[in-house]
This record gives sequence, C-alpha cells and structure tokens, in this order.
Amino acid sequence: MRTVLRLIAGTCAALAFAGSAHAQFAGAAGGNIELYADDAVSSKGVTTLTGQVDARQDDVRILADKMVIYSKPSSTGGTPSVGTAAGDIERIVATGNFFYITPTQEVRGDKGVYMAVEDTFEVTGNVILTQEDSVVRGTRLIYELGSQKARVISECKGRQCGRQSRVAILIKNTPQAAATSS
Repeated sequence: MRTVLRLIAGTCAALAFAGSAHAQFAGAAGGNIELYADDAVSSKGVTTLTGQVDARQDDVRILADKMVIYSKPSSTGGTPSVGTAAGDIERIVATGNFFYITPTQEVRGDKGVYMAVEDTFEVTGNVILTQEDSVVRGTRLIYELGSQKARVISECKGRQCGRQSRVAILIKNTPQAAATSS
C-alpha cells in the first residue's frame, strides 16, 4: 500500500513542482526531485506530504514526518495551478524528525524551513550538525546552500546557561587531522 501512496504522492508533488524545482534544495544540484510519503494533498499552491516523508535530489535527502511545500503565486496574481511554471517553490517547511543528509554532512532537528529567495535552510530544535568527524550542537542552525556555510546559534548566552543550552563543538582528533598538523 505504501508503494502506491508513494507513487501518488510523488506524482502529485512532482506536478506541483513543475518548472524550477529541480535546482532547489540541493543548492547547485540540478537533478529531479523524488518525493515519497504515506499521503499527499495539493490545493491552491500548497502541497502537504505526511507520513515518513523522504525527498531526494541527486545525493541529497530530506527526511521528516510532515512536509508542506508553498508555491509562488502566478504572475497574473492568481493562485498557482498544479503543473504550471507558476508553481515554483517559495518555501518548504518540514517538521518532526527533520534530517538533511548529504554524503559529507548530516543536519537534524525538530523543524527545517527552506526559503527559496535566500537559498537557505533554517533548522530549529535540538540541532545537531555532523560533518566528517566533527559534531556541532545548538538550538538553531542557518545553512546557506550555495556557499555551504552553516551558522549554529544558541538561545542562551553566557556561562550561566550551562553546557546544554550553549553551542557545543566536538572536533575529533583523527589520524588525518594529526598528519596535516605536523
């Protein structure tokens, strides 16, 4: 049953994304987007995917419990229609067990918001960024897809916050790191 729903969800969402969606959430990538979910509903420029959502583009994956995709209004002022260029992605909101996975990085948190104009993902809630052997934790992460720059932010500032509320960075001492420092 899930396979059929995946096909339906993928088809509905692919129609809603027709046009420029192919280069959106993977930065400079240009491949097609594959979407899988238990359920999909699309109406008036908003596509909602629920249940084990899995979005893939080239070697980038986004996982979440729910994903809502907002399309730009058409140039004539109307609502975007499914399958037209007016359905370009404006914003994606992924909630519940959010993961953004590439071959070299993994970002996880409670919620991820992609903004097309800024070409950024903002991840909030128990954020963990893993890159190679390094781990960064915080309450909020802003990730610029084009430049691949990440900024981790903590809601609390100063020593009185304790270790859990601040940005925490773990850089593992690897043989590769030791070889480059000598």
